[in-house]
Amino acid sequence: MEPWFADAKPIDSLEPEIAFHLWDAFNAAPYQRPEPLALPEFQRAERLRVRTSEAVGHEAELAAYYAQVAALARQHALKLHQVRQYFWMDLRLDNEEADVHLSFPWYDTFSSMDHFLGAVVGHDEGNIYDDQDQGWAVEVWARNGTLYIRESDPDSKEPGQAIALPRAGVQARIAPLRERTAKLVAYLAKELGPQAWPGGEMQPAGALDLR
Repeated sequence: MEPWFADAKPIDSLEPEIAFHLWDAFNAAPYQRPEPLALPEFQRAERLRVRTSEAVGHEAELAAYYAQVAALARQHALKLHQVRQYFWMDLRLDNEEADVHLSFPWYDTFSSMDHFLGAVVGHDEGNIYDDQDQGWAVEVWARNGTLYIRESDPDSKEPGQAIALPRAGVQARIAPLRERTAKLVAYLAKELGPQAWPGGEMQPAGALDLR
């Protein structure tokens, strides 16, 4: 057992969700006037985020929003890596009642998030996931049906946020999340081209070629 297991906050569950980031303006260059983007009109909890659960049934509207980005990028002869931020996504795991909120600030594609999700829904025991980047780290352990998750700042002496919860419950929530996200990304790739949505991964720099 890791020493921090003893201090992990016990909770019943976590609600995982992936969202698409939206922008209401397109900036082709730092000193040019931003060009407005029409946001999707379907109902959502946050103006500039679309959760996968909110996007189901509104795939065409979401694709139409991204088509604006693609058209403006082509108009300004921008390469994919120059407008990558317009296609960012994010992963969060929340328990509002327990005031637990886990974020993955350096994961902005579905494929990067799915490495974590796949580890949690698997059957391995012990240290099943470990990653860190600038000012952020996460480690996940599985032991006898319990998940121990700690999110921290590796550059700080503070212990960070540690929780313990039943593995089966979060596994049951992750399975439908992965399925609907994969379907949404596949739809966007079909409509806009695989350079923007090849499973969420950025392709090498080149002319942005989105249908």
